[in-house]
Amino acid sequence: MSESWSPTVRRLLAVAAVVVTLEAAAVIALAVADLASIDGGRIAIGVGVAVFFLLYGGMQLVAAVLLLRGRAGARGPIVATQLLQLLIAWSLRDVDADVLVIRHLPLGAGLAAILVLVCVLAPPVNRAIAEREATDGV
Repeated sequence: MSESWSPTVRRLLAVAAVVVTLEAAAVIALAVADLASIDGGRIAIGVGVAVFFLLYGGMQLVAAVLLLRGRAGARGPIVATQLLQLLIAWSLRDVDADVLVIRHLPLGAGLAAILVLVCVLAPPVNRAIAEREATDGV
C-alpha cells in the first residue's frame, strides 16, 4: 500500500481486503466441499462447479493482495464480485432452511458486500487513487 496515503485510506483498503480474503476462503472451501461430495452421477458438473469456485476464489485473493498493494486495477474485479454477491444474497433472502447458518448466510453475504463496496468506493480512497494515477501516469 502506498506510504503516502492517509491512515484512513489504508484502513479502508485493509478492511476491504480482509473481507474479500474471507469471502475467497469461503468460496474455496465450498469448492473443496463440492469436490469431496462428488458422486458418480454428477462428476462433470461437480468438477466444473468446483473449478469455477476455485478460479473465482483465487481471483478474489489476487485482487485482495493487489488492493493491499494500492493497485487501482484491483477495485474493478472487487466491485464486480461484490455486486454479484449482493444479487445472489438478494435472490436467497427467502431461503427456508432448518440450519441457522444457511438461513442467515444471505444477510451476512449482503452486509459483507456492502461493507467492501463502501470501503473501496469511499471518497478518500477515490481521491488517493486519482492522485496516484495522476502522479504515476498509470
